[in-house]
Amino acid sequence: MATDLIHDRGRGPEIAGTRITVYNLLSHLLDSTMTEATMCRLYKLTPEQVAAARAYVLNNLDTVLAAHLKIEERMAAGNVPAVIEKARATHAAFLSFKEWLAHRDVATAQEQSTVTSKTGRAGSGQLPSFREWLAEQEPRPVEGP
Repeated sequence: MATDLIHDRGRGPEIAGTRITVYNLLSHLLDSTMTEATMCRLYKLTPEQVAAARAYVLNNLDTVLAAHLKIEERMAAGNVPAVIEKARATHAAFLSFKEWLAHRDVATAQEQSTVTSKTGRAGSGQLPSFREWLAEQEPRPVEGP
């Protein structure tokens, strides 16, 4: 690259020492109302880093805009149906876990009040993590005869 403040580690031209690409800053650089100081505050960058990104964009305008348009098209297309379905299934499992946890909390509270009234001390149970609970919910293979 033309400067030591901009490098490419495979995700596109980035500001060195960060994971901020020039594509992240492009809309701000094109906005005439956005100041350099505001960009520095938003992204925790130095004025030199913002200036390097601006210089890179200006020196490689065709390449940067072409890549940015591809990024915008990919974002507009959204996720493929398989990813959307996986996200829905994960969300449903999480909601089921929350419901199970609420029921368990009620049952545990009732049990502890019974134990406390009989023994004078509360029991201590540890809640499973979401992963542990999810593993318990997975169907297990049926053993053959």
